[in-house]
Amino acid sequence: MNTNLNDIDDLIGKYLAGEAGAEEIAFVESWAKADEGNQRYFDQLKTIFQKAATVKGYQTFDTDAAWNKLKHSMKHPARDNVVPLRSRSSMSVYWRVAASILVVLGVGWFAYTFLSPSTTPPVEVATDRATASDTLPDGSDVFLNRETKLTYAYDKKKKTHTVKLKGEAYFNIHHEDDKTFVVQIADVYIRDIGTAFNVKAYPDSEIVEVVVEEGEVMFYTDKDSGVYLRANGKGIYNKKTKKFTIDQPEENVLSYKTKFFSFSDTDLVTVAEALNGVYDRKIVLGENIKNCRLTVSFNNENLDAIVDVIKETLGVTAKEAGGQIILEGSGCANP
Repeated sequence: MNTNLNDIDDLIGKYLAGEAGAEEIAFVESWAKADEGNQRYFDQLKTIFQKAATVKGYQTFDTDAAWNKLKHSMKHPARDNVVPLRSRSSMSVYWRVAASILVVLGVGWFAYTFLSPSTTPPVEVATDRATASDTLPDGSDVFLNRETKLTYAYDKKKKTHTVKLKGEAYFNIHHEDDKTFVVQIADVYIRDIGTAFNVKAYPDSEIVEVVVEEGEVMFYTDKDSGVYLRANGKGIYNKKTKKFTIDQPEENVLSYKTKFFSFSDTDLVTVAEALNGVYDRKIVLGENIKNCRLTVSFNNENLDAIVDVIKETLGVTAKEAGGQIILEGSGCANP
């Protein structure tokens, strides 16, 4: 094999990395055995290679200190570190020092990039009997309805923010073009495309509802491309039929967040259901007044004030029993 001794470092590198051919392997092994200094030099490179392969964390390096130390070592070399192979020019030595520093920095970068966990520790937000607002680690704002739980995580390699949701929540996404934000409910997904939207997905419900306030979302599953929703759009996914449908959003879909209600010729059953979904005390209706209709708006009113308006408007009575407000009356002239 015709090999220039100045290439011995390259050959040793290929040998240690398992990339050398049979002839090159034979040459390196023969070269190392030929001289005690050669063997010591080979062993030093082998030790460095093995230690680099076992790095498990990211380390910060002071390159200036390393450079100064290496320059000092070159000016005052230890005798045991001299390999009586050949003389090298000072320029060659400096190139080797520069390469050593790059190797050290490269090992640190490799360890940080490939050996550190790809997914950030999950962040959990949950509510019980009260609503709550919070800001996720990516800067997105979220408002949780009662009895709701979400878990947030970020995958650095995939550049994907994922929120797993049980319950109902309103999202105002801090959108980044190079990153993806997805809300996941089992095998159902809502992907943000610069958006503010509401997701209602309680575990005991047969449907998942998405209402887009601003922007656009993709609403889909692993097996179905689903629907594309724009502002003021509503999508529904039926867990049993596995089908998507599009509908008009209800007037008071965000009332749990805003405490604003708007009713226009709405039957009293629907009114009571909307109020019961937000307030702790429940309204119970007598049979005679269920078909009564109401046109009114409430803006962040307490429940007692709302009940007083209903009483005055429809001429019904109200009494409290067992934490409930019971509305009764003789009926309505124009149901």
